[in-house]
Amino acid sequence: MNIVKLLVVPGLLFLVLTGFGFLVSKGGKPYNNLLFNIHKLIALGAVILTGIRIFRLDPFNTFSNLALLLIALAGLGVISMFATGAVMSIKDEVPRAALMVHRVFPAAILFAFLGAVYLIINIQLVTL
Repeated sequence: MNIVKLLVVPGLLFLVLTGFGFLVSKGGKPYNNLLFNIHKLIALGAVILTGIRIFRLDPFNTFSNLALLLIALAGLGVISMFATGAVMSIKDEVPRAALMVHRVFPAAILFAFLGAVYLIINIQLVTL
């Protein structure tokens, strides 16, 4: 299977998710319920779709250890994004640490995942 084709839709969902995140943050607290719920549902859908597509590639047999580590780090980043998003939605005053994590981790997740994709594509090209 072509990894680029498998990850185009999750990549587009990441961009849409980021856009909705900016819209939610620009509205300020209390968050617009419609935008906030769309943001959460897109995030959940993107995570599920990306996970399904990664496991279709049979990661434990075909990925390098470094690629698996980068995917695991991206997964931990996604979990932290869900946790900080929940904290931000519950609390009236958003803790600075949660806000910082929620602003910085999307870039960290993106770089970790792109690094893994780069390693996977290079390994597939070498084995051809």
